Amino acid sequence: MPTTKCNREPLIDPLLALRFDIAEAAQILRMSRAQLYNRIFEGMIKPQKDGARTYITRVELERYVSSCALSPRSERTSQQDPHRAST
Repeated sequence: MPTTKCNREPLIDPLLALRFDIAEAAQILRMSRAQLYNRIFEGMIKPQKDGARTYITRVELERYVSSCALSPRSERTSQQDPHRAST
């Protein structure tokens, strides 16, 4: 009796999609939806509207992540807080 192979669909990279709704984009960026809306309001992330729906494109997600890499956390934490007493 011949055996047949199960045709499994290959795992698809989620970033191959061209755009994501707010919940998907927030999950990809590992932030809450509220934080994502704050980034949109601050102009850090540019949304794409389609009628009443709001999307974030893959290119915009990549641009945002790249811009975050330009200001490393070590530079921000190396500055002392002027309100803290020095020890």
